[in-house]
Amino acid sequence: MRGKTHCTIGVLSVIQASLLFNIPISIFNIILSAFFSILPDLDESNSIVSEMFLKKNTSKFILKITIYLINVFIFFISLKINDNFFLSSLITFISIFIIESKLNHTFLRKVFISLIFILLGFCLYLVNIKIYFSIFCFMLATFPWLKHRSFSHSIFAIIIVYFLLKQIELITNILNLSFFGTISYASHIFLGDLFTRSGIPLLYPISDKKFSLGFFKVGGFLNNAIEIIFIMILTTLVVFTIINKFNLLNLSIL
Repeated sequence: MRGKTHCTIGVLSVIQASLLFNIPISIFNIILSAFFSILPDLDESNSIVSEMFLKKNTSKFILKITIYLINVFIFFISLKINDNFFLSSLITFISIFIIESKLNHTFLRKVFISLIFILLGFCLYLVNIKIYFSIFCFMLATFPWLKHRSFSHSIFAIIIVYFLLKQIELITNILNLSFFGTISYASHIFLGDLFTRSGIPLLYPISDKKFSLGFFKVGGFLNNAIEIIFIMILTTLVVFTIINKFNLLNLSIL
């Protein structure tokens, strides 16, 4: 399922949940839900959530600079060792092909996205922010290295996300942080990827078995059409719930 579809479903899910459970919802909650609805795809370097933390053009630029710096370093080290300009140039030229074949764009994106969360976690710890904030950042730092649709798409990931958000909620007094964050995160799995052909490993890491309730291929024409229909159904459900609550409110006043 596409990232924008996950995001829309996540927002609609928390709005519906707030209506059903009579829990007030704010703009902050909606923004939070939009973020958590795409968070599981942090294990995919080309996903929308990965792009939020590091743009592709930026990582490609960093890759070029990194390769140039490594080659310059190799050239001067080689020149210092053998004092032969032509031999050092040849060694550097050969190194270019080796480095470019090993140090690819995807690998570098994973490194830098992980470093962003690790540095954020350490910064929060150094300024004496409660440890649960840092733990949450360190957990996200592992996501880019996970196999796509593995741990981040499991029931255990949902449980951990709820636990960490609950601790942060208690510390910050942000009402219903864990409720809306967990529902939107879970919507990605149970109202999204569970209905794709490839499925998801709900019990990972205990079991690699993938569960699927659908046969749709992400990006296919039929899949995109069904995504739109599903969003329309959810939107209709939300509107119906709002109208029903409004009618019940009028009856209670009368």
